[in-house]
This record gives sequence, structure tokens and C-alpha cells, in this order.
Amino acid sequence: MSLTQGFCPKCGVPSENGELCGKCRVKDAVWVTIADRAECIVCPTCGSIKTAGIWSDVAVDKEELGQNLVNSVIVFHKDVEEIQKEISIIDTSSNRSLATVHVMGNLYGIALEESKKVKLVWAREQCDRCCRIAGSYYEGVIQVRASGRKPTQFELFRAGEIAYQIEDQLQTAGDRLSFVSDIDETKDGIDIIFGSQSIGASIAHDICGALGGSFTTHPKLVGQKGGINIYRVTYSLRLPRFSRGDIIKHGKEYFEIMRQSKDMLFVLDLMTGQSRAFREDESDPLLGNIHEPETGVVIYKDAGLLGILNLKTEVTEEVAERSWLDTREGDTILFFRDGETLVLVGRDEDQEDFQAIAPEQSE
Repeated sequence: MSLTQGFCPKCGVPSENGELCGKCRVKDAVWVTIADRAECIVCPTCGSIKTAGIWSDVAVDKEELGQNLVNSVIVFHKDVEEIQKEISIIDTSSNRSLATVHVMGNLYGIALEESKKVKLVWAREQCDRCCRIAGSYYEGVIQVRASGRKPTQFELFRAGEIAYQIEDQLQTAGDRLSFVSDIDETKDGIDIIFGSQSIGASIAHDICGALGGSFTTHPKLVGQKGGINIYRVTYSLRLPRFSRGDIIKHGKEYFEIMRQSKDMLFVLDLMTGQSRAFREDESDPLLGNIHEPETGVVIYKDAGLLGILNLKTEVTEEVAERSWLDTREGDTILFFRDGETLVLVGRDEDQEDFQAIAPEQSE
């Protein structure tokens, strides 16, 4: 073993295997770098952040964003251990903040610390999505109409709700340019104006899935960009002849429509109270909607018959009791009239339950 083994070759203090000691290694290393300045580009309209030229939505407040921004300009040597950071931020103006940074760590067994001021710049720039919306940019429109009637308020509300739900889903998934720029009400329905072809197709499919009906597409060439044709697409969406809550006659029986697909009706049998499904028949007559019934009071029950006092005409009429309605004397009953036939559809409290689910359906 030579005399130099076991000592630092630079300063001569004892060192394992004759390597540089911790102090000498630290003198030759930059243990931490902290930039003097950090910039964050924020959209003043929606609050999204631009990083490396790419916009992204964030769900953090300014304090947390400032902490993240300061952390992004602190770089430690790869061998630093036991890292501790203290960051405090104060706003100096509407677009400037000052961060005080104190960092501590251990490098090669040597405890180190450093403090520094970092200027934070909050730049404002309108993002790609807000630029498009502000410039009335759109790639298509979904025209929601109904066959032979005007859509109900419930259908219009539900169609708009579906549009915004899909917008949230796509943007959460990172598709920032899939947006609903506007929903315009017309005398025949609503027009849903959208910003990308992907969201337009999704909205049209989901509305038909929820409310029934079908749609056709009508693309129109509006220009070129980079040699690629640019189209705007109109979706002509037609809701079915019947809507949720309609009371219809199918064959010799009466039903309340609960929901429907493209060609199937899912109904409540008003005789048995059971759920059924069948294909729509264009010859099926419409008696009305569950929100527009006649009302009466049950004044007696006798041998399977109900005596109902019509509150409008003050005439008492008899109708066969429906076990699924569980009616009692004094109940307010809802019904429709098909010629001389009374069609019971529910009690007044049942109507309130339905309205609680879909308050916007009444015209």
C-alpha cells in the first residue's frame, strides 16, 4: 500500500480508496441551478396554459401554478439527496410575481443550501380554441327537428345537454378543438354549432341513441388548407313522430312511451302497468302527452270500477280499475279520452314524480 492510498489526491484529507473527498467533488460540481426568470402563457378567456408551444387545460389555481412554474426552473445535480425546497410567492403586479426560493440538499455527504429570487412573468395570449370560438369558426351544424311536429322542450333540453356532455368528455380526453360554439333555437327546433367533425358525429349519434330518430349528413366544400379540402357538414337530424311521455293507441291497447330507438318504442302498457316494446306503426294515433291530461277525483270504488268526477265538466264517469295504479278514494286521477273510452295514465303524485325527472318537457 503506497503512501498516497487512502488520501484525497487534491487536498490530502483521508479518503476511501484514495478518491477525491466529498468537499473536493462538490467544488467541481454544480449542485443546483435556478433560473432568474420563468414565464407562463395563460389564456385570459378559459385559463388554459401554453407549454412548449402546446395548449393544455389545467385545473389548478394560480398559487399552485406558480409553485409548479418555480419548480420547473430548479435543476439539481443527479447525485443530490435529501432535497428540501421552500418557495414563497408574492404578486408585484397583475402580470408579475416574485418567488423567493430556498433549497437544501446533500451531495457526497456535504450539506448544501442556496437561496434565490425568481421573477415570474404571466403572459396572456388567447388560446387556439378561444381564437376559433371568438372568430365564429365552425365545422358544421346539427339541425335537430322532429317528424310532423315540433320537438318538445324536454327533447331540446336533452339534445343540448348531450352536446355539452360530449364536449366535456372529448376535451377531458385532450381533444381541445372539439367544442360546441353555440346552440341556436329556431321555430322548428335547435341548431347545434360545433367546432370539429369528430364531435359533430358523436353528438348526432348520441342524440339519436337517447331520443330516437335518425340523421343524414350533407357536406359542403368551403376551401382548402395545405392542399386538403375543408368541408362543413350539416347533420339533418329527425326525431321520431312520437316523443317521451306521449300516450298512443297501438292495436286495441293504450301505451305511454318511455323511450325509443331508431325503430322501436319502449312503452308502459296502461292496462297492465308492464313494460313492453314494439315497432312504431305510422297508423298509431296520438292521444296526447302525459303533461296534458284531463283530471278527475276518485269518489268511489265498487266491484272493480272507479267512479271519477271530471273536474272540468263536473260529470261522474265510471272506468275499470287498474291494479297497477293503486288508486284510493279522494285520489286525483289523470286520464285521456279516446271517444267514449277513458284511458287512465296515472295519479297526480305520479305526474309530479315524472316532472321531477324531466321538468323541461312541458310545452
